[in-house]
Amino acid sequence: MRITTSSRAARRLIGAATLAIATAFAVPSLSHAEANAEAAKAPAKTPAKTPDGIRLSWQDFAKDPAKVASLRKAVAVMKARNSADHASAEYRTSWEYWANMHGYFGPDSPFGTVADNTQGLPQQYLVYFKGIQDTTPPDQVAKDVWANCQHGTPWFFAWHRLYLLYFEKQLQAAAGDPTLRLPYWDYSNPAELAMPAAFIDKTYVDGSGKTQPNPLYEARRAPGWLTGKATLNGNSTNINSALKLKQFTAYQNYIEGRVHGYVHCTVGVTCPVVDMGSVPYSSNDPVFWSHHANIDRMWSCWSNISGHQNPDTDAFLNQPYSFVDTSGKEFTVTVRDLFNGTIVDYKYEQETNCARGAGETLVASAGSTVALAAATVKAGDQPPNPLPPSAPATESLLAEPQPLNAPSQPLALTQAKTKVKITMPQGGDKARLQAFALAPRNAAATETHLILEGISYKAHPGTMFDVFLENSKDPKKRVQVGTISFFSLSGAAAAKHAEHQAPKTDDFDVTDALREVAGGKASLSDVTVSFEATTGRTGTGEKPTMNADAGLTIQKISLMVQPAQ
Repeated sequence: MRITTSSRAARRLIGAATLAIATAFAVPSLSHAEANAEAAKAPAKTPAKTPDGIRLSWQDFAKDPAKVASLRKAVAVMKARNSADHASAEYRTSWEYWANMHGYFGPDSPFGTVADNTQGLPQQYLVYFKGIQDTTPPDQVAKDVWANCQHGTPWFFAWHRLYLLYFEKQLQAAAGDPTLRLPYWDYSNPAELAMPAAFIDKTYVDGSGKTQPNPLYEARRAPGWLTGKATLNGNSTNINSALKLKQFTAYQNYIEGRVHGYVHCTVGVTCPVVDMGSVPYSSNDPVFWSHHANIDRMWSCWSNISGHQNPDTDAFLNQPYSFVDTSGKEFTVTVRDLFNGTIVDYKYEQETNCARGAGETLVASAGSTVALAAATVKAGDQPPNPLPPSAPATESLLAEPQPLNAPSQPLALTQAKTKVKITMPQGGDKARLQAFALAPRNAAATETHLILEGISYKAHPGTMFDVFLENSKDPKKRVQVGTISFFSLSGAAAAKHAEHQAPKTDDFDVTDALREVAGGKASLSDVTVSFEATTGRTGTGEKPTMNADAGLTIQKISLMVQPAQ
């Protein structure tokens, strides 16, 4: 993976944190026999406080210590099986084997070797690869089921749902607990932006009072997660606007490219660095599974909204994927099986009302308070409704999305902070469009979206970018509208062939943000878009290390007024 960086950035070492990480990698794990002995101390079955088949949010899952103990038991047993003979059925039920189904490093892997993935990385990131070795599929079964993760394809949701479904059965078998279900990290809830505490500590005290290595701990996460100081930025995990999308592909692309990639790159020190920032390694982290349970829940949330329909073509439904069962035997299912009532045996605790309420707010990184469900503006700052009572119906005004701004020039992101002023033509139809863009939500059946087209690079940027709308004359009027992340574009293949990657497009609903930024004068003439490199983590004071030579470019920036979803 070729990532160059400036000499200044290359000298920016993590220092004490690096030493701490290197030391943490040496934490002993249980042997196979020790794991089974320890597992015997955990309850064989959790109390029947929750109906079978319900995947709980972590905050509710953790209220029952027996459930947490059962999960720890399962993970410890699966990790102990990593040392089993790689040609054995037992190894096929190991933690390593199941992680490799998502991706792995090796000469036969589509993600390349460890050397491929560390080539050109800044020095401070190499420590995260310490102890990771290339591997080779031991037999044909492994060749069939390893490195099958779907990113950027029509089956992102479907493959990961199957993956979690059969992994959950492995957990149940390892724990001896058929009621064990994967809990989800509910970070779309702004009250749950911190990583669940059970994943943070290096050790825990078991039911007999003995201190044990914590199987849910992963030392290769960004240092802020290991100290409990880091949290996610709730502006980047808000899916309210996405839930309104009517087309499956649009929704799936939004979730995969935005919140999914953001969490991966934020829990890891950055993309494309292990642990969570690297596609071929991320599934080794136990928090991966609670992260993806939440992504899977987001699919259920969207599917349960009236009028939303999943793909029903044979080309989509007949797609086959192979896994192994709890005895290590390979089997194949199709995506159709997810919809015919034969294999999905769970529901989520909350999967029918997943949007945030209007009162759920948090402090943005710039220090301004931003409403996450709808921009909250003080009454005195409210611009007047620019629409006359006799305004034409939206359908007659907008047969299709129309741009507010004049055509933009390509924008190169070569610095940690880049701002671009949006030119707004005045008069004629543009004035009418701007009136609709500034109208209160629901006053007109329109939305305004910031669309970034043709996002491409020559080498991985090594950072994410928060995207803000600002008022150039009043810096206090500033709203974060999203984050650009690059998780699924990491890996050796992407680094070697970045010039052949399909350009990425990000679409941000800025209906409320635009009105807040315009302010009391209801003018769009002062709107600026700001791109700021970010680690994605709040509460740590970290500064991102950007690859200034990545050639990161946005070909076109548009503010589009369109009929509301």
